[in-house]
Amino acid sequence: MVVISFLFIRQQENNREELTNTYQLSPDEIASLQEGDIIFRHGFGLISDAIVRCSEEDFPISHCGIIVKDSAGNLFVIHTVSNTLAAIDGLQKDNLKTFVKGSCPNSMLVTRYNYENDTLQKQIAEQANFYLLQQIPFDHHFDCSDTTAFFCTEFIRNVFFNAIHVDLYDEQKRDCMSFSPLYNPMRFTIVLNHHEL
Repeated sequence: MVVISFLFIRQQENNREELTNTYQLSPDEIASLQEGDIIFRHGFGLISDAIVRCSEEDFPISHCGIIVKDSAGNLFVIHTVSNTLAAIDGLQKDNLKTFVKGSCPNSMLVTRYNYENDTLQKQIAEQANFYLLQQIPFDHHFDCSDTTAFFCTEFIRNVFFNAIHVDLYDEQKRDCMSFSPLYNPMRFTIVLNHHEL
């Protein structure tokens, strides 16, 4: 009973923190972002905290998505979330400000694949939008071999594989639950890193 009470109180604290969170990116940081960039955060909540504590990552992050633009040039993040955490189960598109607001302060990290040309970057955004339109649900079984549902890193792996035929997880031979292949310096440049603040 004590553990359940503690968890309930901790979740209430996280909810309050998120509601009052004023974390945001500066106008210069926003201007530096491009379609196809991968954006990472440490979200609020017990699940996000558990992911950070249990992972062996270089950065304390718990979630990621792909940055896309609409026809007016506004930035959005396509990502996948369980319906236990959001109103929609699976792929969804949040405006950048909303995605950042759902992040613990100083937890943002953005990486950019070392593209050979701008066309490949556009293909990443198009593939992310394609999957969004398919309304692919969240992968509650965390099965990397099943493409009928995605968790966050699995979504990004499939976007890159189907858009530009690169398996981001092939070199490290790690399962697709790891974030590190998505900021591997052999393939990615860090565009924004608030963990250094």
